[in-house]
Amino acid sequence: MNSSPIQLKPNYAWRSYLGGSQLRAFRKEESGDDDHFPEDWLASTSRARNGDNLQRADEGVSHVTVDGRDMALNDLIASQPEWFWGKQTPPVEESGQIGVLIKLLDAGVRLHLQAHPNREFVKQRFGGNAGKTECWYILSTRGDDAYVYLGFQHPPTQQEWANMVREQDLNGMRACFEKFPVKPGDCLMVPSGTPHAIGDGIFMIELQEPTDWVVRCEFSAGGHVLEHNARFMGLELDDVLPVFDYREHSLESVANTMIQAPHVVRKTDAFTEERIIDSKHQEFFRLRRLSGCGAANFAGGEPMVLIMLAGSGELDGVSIAAGETWLLPGAANNWNWTAASTPHVSSESSREGEWSFLLAQPPVRRVSTNSDAEAHVESTD
Repeated sequence: MNSSPIQLKPNYAWRSYLGGSQLRAFRKEESGDDDHFPEDWLASTSRARNGDNLQRADEGVSHVTVDGRDMALNDLIASQPEWFWGKQTPPVEESGQIGVLIKLLDAGVRLHLQAHPNREFVKQRFGGNAGKTECWYILSTRGDDAYVYLGFQHPPTQQEWANMVREQDLNGMRACFEKFPVKPGDCLMVPSGTPHAIGDGIFMIELQEPTDWVVRCEFSAGGHVLEHNARFMGLELDDVLPVFDYREHSLESVANTMIQAPHVVRKTDAFTEERIIDSKHQEFFRLRRLSGCGAANFAGGEPMVLIMLAGSGELDGVSIAAGETWLLPGAANNWNWTAASTPHVSSESSREGEWSFLLAQPPVRRVSTNSDAEAHVESTD
């Protein structure tokens, strides 16, 4: 295989909540009304856990076109490891699995109050190798009052929380949170175990550990009532209560610890390159943003997913436009970007020819050696 980018086509997955109109507009499709396909699992080796609402056997898994034939992303990685990983030699986890999960998510309603398990819980209960720490990059909102719930600002005890969930005391559950305002361009780190809910009208990119494990505490959203197995991952409430972080997280501490501050890595007359996620979180995710009006270049040597936010141009001769997503193989050592038009100042005194895109990169994972010393290796858990 050559080292050209491969386009990641829309890969919509059924969800229990309503949304998706802004997502389809971003994808340059007819937006229509919100429906039960509000998520695009654009780069995914994970299956959606949809029970009776499963749309296909491997729903959630991305498919790509290679030499005119359809391939699941899992099969492409397995059959072309050197092309995919480049110079990396990724470690195989105990389960023998290596995965990736990057989504576009458009919430037309506020999502369920929920939390995701950590790796240890998943390993003990389900034999898996990944929990679900996640990261949110806000693309747009449908209003000026967009918010999320993130961590308990007024924490209940575990027993109090259990009682509220059993009795479906929705007012009591919501009273444990305060609204945290968000805006386009914000990036938030959401550790596993953090109780949270995405507010209505938020369109975002989600970087996630590659699983679909979630504990939902509200049993209905958008008119759809969750079946029992969809509430507690097939377990009982008492089994999943330890998943939640019951510590107090003030809005100030959320702003200080979970909001990511972009760091400029390179700046030229033509473009700016920023690291979006703090390096202390790189064992889970890495994300860069490039923006400018002229030509740009960036290092390869590892797999990346490019999400084109605005403008258009060519990446090593391949045309890319806003709303498109592309897989960049690790076999390419360097990438060169050419803007679609020559930048100039328009009559409205704004720069034309501006472009921006995100690059989602594999995490830098910590693994223990036989001597218990820590080493850093590249992998996608």
